[in-house]
Amino acid sequence: MITQSGWNYYDAENKIHYLPLGDRDDYDWQTGFLEQLELQKVIEEKQEKNGQIGFDLYHDNSDVGISILARNTKEIQINLDINRKTIEAHRDDITDVSWYIANILQRMIKKGCPITSIEFEEYEG
Repeated sequence: MITQSGWNYYDAENKIHYLPLGDRDDYDWQTGFLEQLELQKVIEEKQEKNGQIGFDLYHDNSDVGISILARNTKEIQINLDINRKTIEAHRDDITDVSWYIANILQRMIKKGCPITSIEFEEYEG
């Protein structure tokens, strides 16, 4: 659903960053050249085994990205950790939450994805 909303799996080098099959929740992230269908197969197999699903998404072919972690479709963790959008131009500034709401949540809602609640946390480093 989110990949139909201006986000895609591929980074600037056309690689996908994901949690592979068999990582046993070790968070052994892999980066490689995968077709989208191959990643979908990994996601489906992990869902069948209740495994931790993880992959990165990039906004409209930019360097702004997010990491997705989920065990099911009811609770999805979205980490704003790849060239995070901030209110000002510095990495240590406050996250521009409204940008993420507009570019993730509102787009997903428009595509028919029901969202019943969100939780946002930010820690000052």
